[in-house]
Amino acid sequence: MEAINLKKEASKIEKLFEYKTIAKMNGNVFTLVKAKNRTLDFHAHPDSDEVFFIVEGEMKLEFRNKIIELKAGEMCVVPKGVEHRPVCETDVTAMLIETDGTLTSGNTGGTYK
Repeated sequence: MEAINLKKEASKIEKLFEYKTIAKMNGNVFTLVKAKNRTLDFHAHPDSDEVFFIVEGEMKLEFRNKIIELKAGEMCVVPKGVEHRPVCETDVTAMLIETDGTLTSGNTGGTYK
């Protein structure tokens, strides 16, 4: 056990859209990603909720019926099965929390490995 500093871990990410797993817990994965000028396609995760926690910057989460704007220190839980798409117009570092196996190249703009 040790403390994890999200900003310090984010500083180790050298490229945009590079995903960095920083922890795992009870089948869930905590992943950091930096993004800018990226809008993903609408998609849903049928078997897992997804959390977006904004470490630095800001982004939007678009849903079919509304848009939620997120700033540093804020988070949003997207329930499983709900269509959404991240919209990252400016620099943002986000931590994603979801069931292991939820992130794939099909729902991360092809950048997840």
